[in-house]
Amino acid sequence: MTQNTPVDLDLVDQTIALIPQNAWTHVRQVIITAIVDTMPGAVIEKLTGTYDDFDRAEKILYDYYELPEKHKELIVDAFKIMGSVNTLELLEASHLDQFIDNGIPESQGSEMSTMQER
Repeated sequence: MTQNTPVDLDLVDQTIALIPQNAWTHVRQVIITAIVDTMPGAVIEKLTGTYDDFDRAEKILYDYYELPEKHKELIVDAFKIMGSVNTLELLEASHLDQFIDNGIPESQGSEMSTMQER
């Protein structure tokens, strides 16, 4: 996916709606780790000042996306950088069901898979 490819904001909103509120720390860590893993060394260097300081890059991004107001931006950026399918697969594999409270039907956990097919 390139920067010129539009992001499906409805899919972003649907994705956010399926993430339990208490799972965002975990989601942020999983997505940021994946984003940094895909970054070329030149981008890491621009972000951190060194070519291979992956830990510092993760910390910078983790702090940047920390506020709840940044949740949507995190998902949009993940869709732009990794693509929506890869982001949804990453979220599906990150065991978000462990964060589901008893008040949320378990069937919603499988909706990530359904969204990938769109």
